[in-house]
Amino acid sequence: MYTVMLLVVGIISSLVFHPLFNSKAGSTYAERLNKIYGTYWAALIAHIIGAWAGDAVLGDWAWMAYGYNVIAGFIGAIVIGYIWYLIARSQTKAEVK
Repeated sequence: MYTVMLLVVGIISSLVFHPLFNSKAGSTYAERLNKIYGTYWAALIAHIIGAWAGDAVLGDWAWMAYGYNVIAGFIGAIVIGYIWYLIARSQTKAEVK
């Protein structure tokens, strides 16, 4: 169940926060989700890695579900997801030039 919770947190954070970070990519949700270097799949992997890292680094506190720290997972997913967004944005600009 730990893995299921990890994947759920990673998927939810990528579907919510990736389009927020990428808000200048377009007017629709689909454009914000896909118009970036590496598309949505790379962002999903970054959010899942961040969800795992957040749980591993921040430890056992707050809301625990099946041995997984949900709050720490969201924090890690948002941080790593934003770092990925910054890298992807710089790669997209370099590709356009």
